[in-house]
Amino acid sequence: MAPFDIPTETLGKQHQASNPNQSVWVSADAGSGKTHVLASRVIRLLLQGVAPSKILCLTFTKAAAANMAERVFNTLADWTWLPADELSRAIVAAGAPKPGSRELSAARKLFARTLETPGGLKIQTIHAFCERLLHLFPFEANVPARFEVPDEQGQAELLQRARREVLTEANSGKGTLGAAVQRLNEECGPDAFEGLIKEAMRRSAISRARWPHDPAEILRRSLGLTEGRDRACIEREMAEDGIAPERWDDLAAILDLGTKTDRDRAKRFRQALSAYRAISSGGYLRDCLGSYLAIFFTAESEPRKSLVNKALAMAHPEIEAELRDEQSRLERLIDERRAAAILDRSSALIEVASAIFKRYGKEKAARGILDFDDLIDKTLALLERSTARWVLYKLDSGIDHILVDEAQDTSEAQWKILEELTGDFAAGRGQSHGPRTFFAVGDEKQSIFSFQGAAPHMFGRMRGKFDKRFSDGGQTFAHVPLTFSFRSAPGVLAAIDKVFDHGEHKTGVVMANDVWMPHQAVKHQLPGLVELWPLAAAQSNESPGEWMLPLDLLDEQDPANLVAKRVAQKIADLIDPGSGEFVHDSRTLQRRPVRPGDILILVRTRCAFFDAMIRALKKKDIPAAGADRLELTQHIAVMDLMAAGRASLLSQDALTLACVLKSPLIGLDDDDLMALAPCRSGSLFDALRASKEAKHIEAVNKLALWRGRAGGGPFAFYASLLGADGGRRDLEARLGPEAGDALDEFLSLAMAHEESAAPSLAAFLNDLAGVEYSIKRDMETGADAVRVMTVHAAKGLEAKIVFLPDTCGVPAPCHDPKIFTLDTIVPGEETIAWSPRKELDCKAVAAARKKASDATMEEYRRLLYVALTRAEERLYIAGFHGAEDPNAGCWAAMIEAALGQGAEIERVPAFWNGEEEILRLVSKGSGAPAAGELADGGAAVSLGVLPDWLHRAARYETNAMPPVRPSKAREVLTGRLERAGPAQARVAAARRGRLIHQLLQYLPGVAAQHRRDAALRFLSARAAGLGEMVRQNLVEEALQVIDLPELAGLFEPGSKAEVSVTGRIALGRRMIDIPCQIDRINERPSEILLADFKTGTPCALDDTPADYFTQMALYRAVLAPLWPNKTLRMLLIWTEGPLAVSLPAGRLDAALATFAAGGG
Repeated sequence: MAPFDIPTETLGKQHQASNPNQSVWVSADAGSGKTHVLASRVIRLLLQGVAPSKILCLTFTKAAAANMAERVFNTLADWTWLPADELSRAIVAAGAPKPGSRELSAARKLFARTLETPGGLKIQTIHAFCERLLHLFPFEANVPARFEVPDEQGQAELLQRARREVLTEANSGKGTLGAAVQRLNEECGPDAFEGLIKEAMRRSAISRARWPHDPAEILRRSLGLTEGRDRACIEREMAEDGIAPERWDDLAAILDLGTKTDRDRAKRFRQALSAYRAISSGGYLRDCLGSYLAIFFTAESEPRKSLVNKALAMAHPEIEAELRDEQSRLERLIDERRAAAILDRSSALIEVASAIFKRYGKEKAARGILDFDDLIDKTLALLERSTARWVLYKLDSGIDHILVDEAQDTSEAQWKILEELTGDFAAGRGQSHGPRTFFAVGDEKQSIFSFQGAAPHMFGRMRGKFDKRFSDGGQTFAHVPLTFSFRSAPGVLAAIDKVFDHGEHKTGVVMANDVWMPHQAVKHQLPGLVELWPLAAAQSNESPGEWMLPLDLLDEQDPANLVAKRVAQKIADLIDPGSGEFVHDSRTLQRRPVRPGDILILVRTRCAFFDAMIRALKKKDIPAAGADRLELTQHIAVMDLMAAGRASLLSQDALTLACVLKSPLIGLDDDDLMALAPCRSGSLFDALRASKEAKHIEAVNKLALWRGRAGGGPFAFYASLLGADGGRRDLEARLGPEAGDALDEFLSLAMAHEESAAPSLAAFLNDLAGVEYSIKRDMETGADAVRVMTVHAAKGLEAKIVFLPDTCGVPAPCHDPKIFTLDTIVPGEETIAWSPRKELDCKAVAAARKKASDATMEEYRRLLYVALTRAEERLYIAGFHGAEDPNAGCWAAMIEAALGQGAEIERVPAFWNGEEEILRLVSKGSGAPAAGELADGGAAVSLGVLPDWLHRAARYETNAMPPVRPSKAREVLTGRLERAGPAQARVAAARRGRLIHQLLQYLPGVAAQHRRDAALRFLSARAAGLGEMVRQNLVEEALQVIDLPELAGLFEPGSKAEVSVTGRIALGRRMIDIPCQIDRINERPSEILLADFKTGTPCALDDTPADYFTQMALYRAVLAPLWPNKTLRMLLIWTEGPLAVSLPAGRLDAALATFAAGGG
């Protein structure tokens, strides 16, 4: 039994949601148990006698489908052997009525029945469902009878082939396609052309377009352009249909009477007129408009606020009115000209992209292939076709209950399929064995897959549609919110609520209304910890970096690298067996040590930090699961392997050969290439072969060996290169151990190629060229390793401890879309407009750009919600940025604004330097120790009932002076001594100082040869959060103090450390208590050595602060009566240096006299 109680309200909602007799729409917060409710509803349907084949469960991913199926089948399998009383309780716990003996017998048979039913229980993605449906009705759907669905890589290869063929056709000069491609190249240049085509390929408005008319005509109407209005027509109207050119000279004469600004306008009028008159003799209208428009608009095309000087306007009021009217006319025409330009360039793009998609379609048809979009489109077309209603009838007779998971990520086309599937549910047709139900569960706050077609605004809209449909049919349609979290600790949930209930942070996160509903925790006993680390900023560095380093390699002091190291250090400290850190078992809530698998590091994008983070973990020997997604052909190690293969096939390719020679596989450098390449008479390979240098001869031999293997298959070639030839060793030595993941995946790809085609190294490399190979890796396995992944990939996952180290980045303007979707006059259809820059937008496109930008930032905030809600017990939030401050709307700013202030905030020294501060929010939960609490303080002690006086502030003694600490003694003289209030009593020395003092306290008692090891062990236990280098420095500093020859007497056996003594001295007519904390004291035959350690900047005797003289004088005054026959030698010891300063007795006497006089 779980050690936490599920609230009755939550149990009631779960049972209501899983009720098989009604349709239900569930809005489920993160971690609220939606998968449990889904599985319970399926089980209750089966308990009620519904045939497994009548149930359809649709999920967003294959992993989610597998997870749900596993839950259902595990539960049913357990029911086959549970004793009757336990089985009865399990059925009731699922929400079903208490079973009788017959029901118990039927429940035990459900597992076998579900497995043996023809068709079985269908728990699958919507794409898998569509594929099955189309295979059942290929003729009606007009698809190949035995079509296949390629994976993402296969689709990418086909699309790349279609693109190449279209561009080849365009280059041949046939038709208008060549002119369209030329137009695109002129507009964006060859470098941006590739990105533009890729962005166009992702636009369903092109890929799914079924335009009955000319697409350019549809776009023209969407832009609001009148037929026949091209750019030339609009520009002629700009010049001729407003103020007549003949009038421009008159206006210039009047403007010459004004100020210098007016005279500049007059000059532009005359320039425009001159250019206009030159048109008849071969001049250009654009020259005329350049001068003319500058009169009315700024260089940014903004309307000028002032067109005429005030005095001139008063003298000629008609001039200002005339110019203002002309400005308004031109403003409208400028927007129209922009629209015409957008139409021109977008038409060219649509023509090229449509040609690629048409060729892609032919390639698919020739191979009998349907891609993922085809599955949705063909299924929807089949279900919408009136002549195929009988298909829907046959389908309906086979499905009575539909359950949809992750409804917030369902696209509009997928919602249309669901509407068609459930069209007769609400009408009551086919209800021979009870009601037919629809169930959907989702959370609009977690909709983060817009790039896959997810439409979060559809979540609330479709709920209303289904509610109306079922209500109109006289059926119950319940809306059940699930707000209790079974995942996160109360402290974590409270922090999340504060972040999104602050200011405008909930915009785009909460859709249905503007009210943020607080989360509630089921596991209220769990302690929680949220830490906000100070952001790492780039430091100005005037010295140039090493010019030979790769451009994308992070500098050691780069802020991203620093954060990666800090996170890795923190994780190393957390999982250290001696750290005393712990987390709680999810079921029993019992404490246990932190394991690597408890930790999840989330980043926003796979940027340079992603690789730096994995590298930092591996340097610390922390088990890491590696990248969740590998862009294989972009990895430098894979690029080296591909170059090695090409060089083996064609050694005369000088560039490829140079790349291989410089790679770790051969290991030459720029000096070698400079010696071989510039003055060679033949090929680079010939020059290499002619060289007599040993390393060049070795390179030739290695290339010859590879060339001998190149005739075989790719797997054998690369397996030998990486194995026997030592290629893996060399690549990992240069690029780091994280390169091993890419090498393994590359070998797998080579083996897969050999299994699907004739073994050929050349064919393998050709298939890799121009195609982006992305390898997704399952991060939900039980491996005990730290996971580093993007927030998108972590959707659906959870972890005890979550790090968010990438919180300063926002969607970059360079990644803003260049292609925008516009509505058309055809209902349900869209078209696209291409506008490379904001200043080229017409009003329609500007509105589309604003809408896209707003949607991007809304999803950016939802992404933060998903990231924060992955955490169960702890959240560590960090960030890094460049020389400029981070964007005000970034995650770090949102979190800081919401959590950075408040009485509950603790400020602790940063573990990496002790100077910066970490903001910490600790929640003890109810009945559990606080997260982050170290286990080095001994066993917990029960205090029982606390006395009443403990909760009351003690009254001050009216006539007593508080005890004076010698280190604060001079504050008495300046009147700055205050009553020692509670806040002051909690002020502690700097962490570094405490650790140095502790080392100097204990190390003298350890044998000299063992001191270093003992010190390191001590710091590992007491200061695990400090970096390894910091700990080493602390140890070195302490040992140097102990080894000072002049301090041998201070540290000899019998000396004492951290001695506390309190004495009373006279201050005028009053007595003052002096508490002394003596760092080190030793009684010798003729003297007493008394030392105080200082960890600040060392000072010589004459530079020693007066406070320190006063402190040591008070120490001497208190202790001198104890040894009346011995001299007290007072030492200040600066640990940095180190430096020992002996304080003269005369200076101490003077300091005490000054103190006594001031105090009297």
